Amino acid sequence: MALRGQSSSVPLKISIVCLTLAISCGTLFSLATGGRTDVGLADIFRPEGMARTVLFDIRMPRTCAAALLGVNLGMAGLVLQAITRNPLASPAILGINQGAALGLALGVVLPNTIDLPLDLYALTGALTAGVVTFAISGGFGGKIDSLRLVLGGVAVGAFSYAMVRFTYTLDDDIARSVIRWTVGDITDIRWSETKRLAVWAVPGFLASLVMAQRFNLMALGQASARGLGADPRITLLLGTIVAAALAGASVTVAGPIAFAGLIVPHLAKFLFGGDHRVLTPTTALLGAALMLFADGLSKTLTAPIEAPIGVVAALMGAPWFLWHTIFARDVS
Repeated sequence: MALRGQSSSVPLKISIVCLTLAISCGTLFSLATGGRTDVGLADIFRPEGMARTVLFDIRMPRTCAAALLGVNLGMAGLVLQAITRNPLASPAILGINQGAALGLALGVVLPNTIDLPLDLYALTGALTAGVVTFAISGGFGGKIDSLRLVLGGVAVGAFSYAMVRFTYTLDDDIARSVIRWTVGDITDIRWSETKRLAVWAVPGFLASLVMAQRFNLMALGQASARGLGADPRITLLLGTIVAAALAGASVTVAGPIAFAGLIVPHLAKFLFGGDHRVLTPTTALLGAALMLFADGLSKTLTAPIEAPIGVVAALMGAPWFLWHTIFARDVS
């Protein structure tokens, strides 16, 4: 499956202005909202006393984490759609998010068996899920079957999520530790978790930028890419590793957030065209803007109780998924 029409339908200058405004407004929206209603928009520009503590120690790390989650998930979705040439590919649909959640659950269940950081457990689970999905689709054999790719992702995701739910029965403490990641929640995020996201986001973004031309060649088809000197199997393997790392880092901190990796690349292609050398940075920025708004909405939609950011992201992404599945005419 490949999207037709690779040119931008919106002038570049207007797109850049809109993207800048979206990030600025999303940042202010995220910082101005929260549990304390006495700390609002005015305090952002002149923080004093308790407002300063709330903004810098509680809201700012959460805002930065939301932006980094958008970068990671948007980039993971872009990479997966590029290497599979499937506009419906995303970490959630291909089972990578669920695989990362399973790896994380195993890290909680078996902390004394293999003493590794939870990030590595999540990365291993995400990478394993991605490899299994692509193996089912025939991708490593040189040709991806689009239907088998989606069905394989559904099967891998369902199995992984079932195993995550199984860990709930082992111990009440384990259940409380794991359940936070199943809904996508950043309520208790602090600077330590934000730094962990940044550690994976920076190399993942740079790797995607280096591979941008390979992604452009993949859009021509695997045979054409091979003829132009870019072995599609290498691109598929490297892309899987990058996407798994970005998704795994995100799941470790916030849980398996669905649909963000699906809609962000499509919005970026609509605004900026199909050149991955442009799409890579703009997708990262657009993903950050989207998750910043999702964070603000998660704190205001059901106030004073906060909704998990994963739920808000799903509410935003599900209509897009349905539109592409049922009504889209530019997908083949």
